[in-house]
Amino acid sequence: MLMIGKQNAQISAVRLVDIHGTRFLDIEYCHDDTPTTVRSARVGPESVYTNPQPGDQVVISYLMNVVTTITRR
Repeated sequence: MLMIGKQNAQISAVRLVDIHGTRFLDIEYCHDDTPTTVRSARVGPESVYTNPQPGDQVVISYLMNVVTTITRR
């Protein structure tokens, strides 16, 4: 469990989710050090760079094992 920190990763899927008019992004990704383990996070658009795409190399920031931001490398 990663309490706080950052991990390099690659995005494998991005889906836009609309819940009662509020938009979120469901993002699947794999950490570079565990490329066969697919992880997922639901984040608001303010927590991700513009137009994330599968194949993008990113940095995932965590706090208490929860994704807080995703930035492009």
